[in-house]
Amino acid sequence: MKTQLVDVTHDQTIFVTEDSQYVLLVQDFFSKTLSAIEFVFEKSAVKAEIILVYCLPKNGELNVTTLANHKVSNTTCFTKVRGVLTDGATSNYVGKIIIDKKAQQTTSFLNDKVLVVGERTKNNSQPILVIDADDVSASHSASTGRIDADEVYYLQSRGLSKKEAERVVVEGFFDQQLNDIKDKKVRITLKTLIEKSLSEVQF
Repeated sequence: MKTQLVDVTHDQTIFVTEDSQYVLLVQDFFSKTLSAIEFVFEKSAVKAEIILVYCLPKNGELNVTTLANHKVSNTTCFTKVRGVLTDGATSNYVGKIIIDKKAQQTTSFLNDKVLVVGERTKNNSQPILVIDADDVSASHSASTGRIDADEVYYLQSRGLSKKEAERVVVEGFFDQQLNDIKDKKVRITLKTLIEKSLSEVQF
């Protein structure tokens, strides 16, 4: 499975012709422009992973839509989203899965998790399923939560300050997803951006 870095700056249509992992890179968190990325499955038996990982800075904004558009039978897609919201940040994410009536035996899942570490945040997550076939496996899930106090307490008992413990928890939240990125260079690129964003967060 090859890994491709997708720069999210404008609307794009990507045709999935081989097993691929797509890592979405968002660098401008102060743009009001919506970027819609469509992944079209027109070749049977291909598999794809779509990964979106972001850390919104203070008063930052995310406006992204992903669409897994299954047009033929026996295709697979896993969309995984992990985001962190800091003070005043707003996330507007729409995750769509469309399965055509000819796309039997399709597997498509969307999992969106957001961690809130600031105040006055807004998380507008819209998972959308449009299924016209009857022999498919598809679902979506979206959750928003705050840093687990028990995890922080445990880390403090190991000698970390509260701020250090909170940062470790957030890094762990991201690492679960970053470790799924198969290409080392792409993984390092994204991890570097995340670390830069976290360095500006006031825990």
